[in-house]
Amino acid sequence: MDTGKTILTFLAGAATGAVAALLLAPDSGKKTRERLRSRAADAAGVAKEKILEGLDALESALEEE
Repeated sequence: MDTGKTILTFLAGAATGAVAALLLAPDSGKKTRERLRSRAADAAGVAKEKILEGLDALESALEEE
């Protein structure tokens, strides 16, 4: 499995686990939605960083050829 698929699989698993944990937690609906929004924003930031890193690596690899 290549690095990109590994990272994507990890992020998908982490997101699924976070959502499941929040939905099963005994908090109010409003508080749960706030937590989901926060976690989703965090995950989006991490995903964006990883995508940019991957694009940089791809660009470097293409320049070397």
